[in-house]
Amino acid sequence: MVQITDLFIYPVKSLKGISLNEAETALRGFKYDREWMITDSDYHFLTQREIEAMATITVSITKDLLLLESSKGNELKINLNAQRKESVQVSVWNDICDAYDEGEAASYWLTDELGYWQGKTLRLVRFCSDRKRPVPTKYLHGREAESSFSDQFPYLITSWDSLKKLNEGLSENGKQEVTMARFRPNIVVNDIASIENQTSLDLISQDGNYEFGLRKPCKRCKITTINQDSGEIIDFKEPLTTLTSLHFSSENYGAFFGQNAILLSDQECIVSVGDLLQTSMKK
Repeated sequence: MVQITDLFIYPVKSLKGISLNEAETALRGFKYDREWMITDSDYHFLTQREIEAMATITVSITKDLLLLESSKGNELKINLNAQRKESVQVSVWNDICDAYDEGEAASYWLTDELGYWQGKTLRLVRFCSDRKRPVPTKYLHGREAESSFSDQFPYLITSWDSLKKLNEGLSENGKQEVTMARFRPNIVVNDIASIENQTSLDLISQDGNYEFGLRKPCKRCKITTINQDSGEIIDFKEPLTTLTSLHFSSENYGAFFGQNAILLSDQECIVSVGDLLQTSMKK
């Protein structure tokens, strides 16, 4: 039986993730996952693709605060309960979303820590909780799903089986092995072979409290080449070149690792490390 071994959220898109023992589900993803995002002063989204050093900023959440800490030890505190009245429009890929700007202090801090982007200052924005960013219907098979500032889907599920095969391929090619952190998953499972080709698979908790549907193999990008501890790129081609050669997915040409997923359950619930999952092929 499949078992969940790790859970992660990434409150600020492209900054460090938070490892959890349990996480709260919702249609838009785990609670707080990708709820914030860094943009330039024109509110175009930025990620590690543009600024690799984003990987070095640590994120934590308390009852009242979102806390960012740079590698230099400098801190930024954002009040989770601050009242925001006017929203701004921000772009993330091809979507325009309503968000709240977290203010000048956050902008100064981010720009000081990460630098200007193409001559523009940086901003921190928070997704408007009463707005929707739907996942394209072609992936949903009649269901509904939303995301906040993730690339497209609310959940990303990876397996240790895939990482083992990738690292075997890297080793055979004389390349450095990589950690699961390179792939920034929400859920890691221990026992799904070739998960990238399991797009018809649903994962159901043993007690029936929740259910996920795998909907699209995840095509990987430059971020997988960035060391998620140091923000450095040791090899600009790997692990993408090896992933591409291994053909993890039967999808079109590219480097695939993991599956994008949606929540099929109607209720909010708790997902925990150690949970056992049954598998079912959707009809």
